[in-house]
Amino acid sequence: MSLSAGSVSTHLRILRWCGFCRLSGSARASLRGSLHALYRAFTLALTSAYLLQECIYSYQVRQDMDKLARVMFLLLCHITSIAKQVVFHIKAERIDEMLGGLDDPLYNQNVEAYARLLHVTAARASRFVRAYSSCAVVTCTLWITFPVMYRLQGQVVEFPFWIHADCNGPKMFTLVLAYSYYVTTLVGIANTTMDAFMATVLNQCKTQLKILRMNFECLPQRAAEITKMSSEQSYDATLKQLFKECLVHYEKITETARMLQDIFGTAILIQFGIGGWILCMAAYKIVSLNVLSIEFASMTLFISCILTELFLYCYYGNEVTDESERVTQSLYSMDWRRARLPFRRSLVLVMERAKRPLRPTAGRIIPLSLDTYVTVNTCLPSSVRVHFNQQQ
Repeated sequence: MSLSAGSVSTHLRILRWCGFCRLSGSARASLRGSLHALYRAFTLALTSAYLLQECIYSYQVRQDMDKLARVMFLLLCHITSIAKQVVFHIKAERIDEMLGGLDDPLYNQNVEAYARLLHVTAARASRFVRAYSSCAVVTCTLWITFPVMYRLQGQVVEFPFWIHADCNGPKMFTLVLAYSYYVTTLVGIANTTMDAFMATVLNQCKTQLKILRMNFECLPQRAAEITKMSSEQSYDATLKQLFKECLVHYEKITETARMLQDIFGTAILIQFGIGGWILCMAAYKIVSLNVLSIEFASMTLFISCILTELFLYCYYGNEVTDESERVTQSLYSMDWRRARLPFRRSLVLVMERAKRPLRPTAGRIIPLSLDTYVTVNTCLPSSVRVHFNQQQ
């Protein structure tokens, strides 16, 4: 596996383990691939059934705002997770095509400085997805302590989803608790991993744009070195060939960013549309909690995960745009004065094209930028900020 494709290898392994992403091409034709396809169908049915149970429960408690707030932020999270899960099912071929593009030789150029940069990008992506999904596991683990504590205290336990059975008996309570923990943890791990996967693809586009800029800046020097080592081609022909390779590289980066937007644009738009609502429901819940309680700690972790989820898209989308805007500067920074007039004309045309930077968006509507993140962040009610200030 190439370094570029290796940046998402951990993400794919986790998603396949969760049943959200299909196996690679060679494994799909085997018995293991058939069993994994059944597992993926079971996972989708299970998460959909759990979402339906939450919808029924939220309708039943619609008159009780505290109970409604308790279920709504989880229900909304599951909606965004299933939206992304369905995309991994429906657009599996397109996702494989996008991942196959990461193995392109232009994405894995045999230059020590570039290989080091790609290795750092892959290592950071792997560390981050492990930490991020672990945070989701910790949050879900803290949630199951509440029903256990209530039961030990002799209180009646009410789970935040519809159950057509009495769960106060020891066996039924254990089964329902295990069922709730399994589904919420599965969704938490997969949802955070899917977000990290899309953010990593954006980060890979940013890294490739950085490599492209470095290639543009040293283009004449590279052409001169190749001409010295081999007299088969003239300097102008070598310069033209290297320039063409850079343009193809630029087009492939643009294609990867465009494919990511086409595949996941609607799901990301749903994420942003519901994300503010989730924050508001979680904020409504947290203001009534004791700051020293376990429930407050779990809710704080949950809000942190949601904010991180939105920040990932905005930060890496902003990084891609910034790096893309610097391409024009890198083109002008090369030593183009010694080049012939035809090359200069080509350079001007490419600089005009580079003036339209890559701008990743959610559903072609919401720009993925830090300005968008600041705007979304304001959905936290002022009462929450006041509450945090009082507690501090």
